[in-house]
Amino acid sequence: MDSKSTAETAGKVLRCKAAICRNPGEPLVIEEIEVDPPKAFEIRIKILCTSLCHTDVTFWKMNTGPAAVFPRIFGHEAVG
Repeated sequence: MDSKSTAETAGKVLRCKAAICRNPGEPLVIEEIEVDPPKAFEIRIKILCTSLCHTDVTFWKMNTGPAAVFPRIFGHEAVG
């Protein structure tokens, strides 16, 4: 894990790894991504672990409709 302090990362773009789904139903792929600094009324937290819930699995399989947007990062249930 990265041990950078909050002062070192405040207002900066971060590079981290994420499990990305490129297309519906395809396996997730670990890739490095860039995370923009928080905007007004947002905060940044360090995620230690995450999991997929039934909603994630439903959206992972979805291949039509306005919610079928890819690439996508799943795992909104997180611990940080």
